[in-house]
Amino acid sequence: MRIGFIGFGEVGYEMSKGFLTEDPQAQFFVYDPLYEKEETQQRAKKTHATLFSDPQSVAKETLDVLFVAVPAPFAEDAWRSIWSELNEETLHVDLTTASAQVKQRLGEDMLNEKRTFIDGAIMGALKVYQHKVPIMVSGTGSTSLIDWGKSTHMNLTYAGDLPGDATNIKFIRSIFTKGLSALLHEVMQAADKLALDDIILDSITRTMDKEPFEQIINRLISSNVIHSQRREKEMENVIDFLNSHGIEPQMTKATRDKLKMITQANILEKNQGDPPKDWKQVMRLVNCT
Repeated sequence: MRIGFIGFGEVGYEMSKGFLTEDPQAQFFVYDPLYEKEETQQRAKKTHATLFSDPQSVAKETLDVLFVAVPAPFAEDAWRSIWSELNEETLHVDLTTASAQVKQRLGEDMLNEKRTFIDGAIMGALKVYQHKVPIMVSGTGSTSLIDWGKSTHMNLTYAGDLPGDATNIKFIRSIFTKGLSALLHEVMQAADKLALDDIILDSITRTMDKEPFEQIINRLISSNVIHSQRREKEMENVIDFLNSHGIEPQMTKATRDKLKMITQANILEKNQGDPPKDWKQVMRLVNCT
């Protein structure tokens, strides 16, 4: 097993450690802009990786898979810098959080030269799962990567033929995961400040546990169509409440603004005054405008 990494930070290092548990003879060829730093050199030493001072040397190697795992703003430049060294045999995987547009552009250019380009979106904690971290994959070569990954027990899920599909899934999911974490922070900050944390936690837990999650989605999204105006006014009161206790109500303001947008969209009117059946009907009515 011969694997290349352009970018040898947490992604490359943790995945390499995981691959070694599957194949102690695995070979890694890596480059990182910080290759001279002690931390990078120690990572290479611990994974028995060959650390190069330029990315082209990595791409010149005969590799099963080449992963690019650099900060998103540098993703396209990283690929372009090794463009002349890429080949038709290696599976090329972009694990960056660059936009879907960037990955689509790279994918089209790769396809024109008969090279694979796989958009990989990491969906879990690398330090926990290492190479088994859930990864959504899309683009040319995705099924080949999934087949290759079976021998090392990688957790790869096919997301489509187009580069960018996997990234779009990650970004949309991030709206929920990161948004929920920020919302819970604001909720529990207020609860703790008023010494109501145990009561609030118990109340929210019982609300979330009483029905399947999809039913919760249906209930909350559908009811917003009917009650958005009243809820918008309620959020104004909550904003005043949080301000009075010295808590900046960023998430509450965002909720108020979203409810205002829902009110202005006249979704109920578009549905001839009938309450929507489920969240899917609401989204169809919203997105048809």
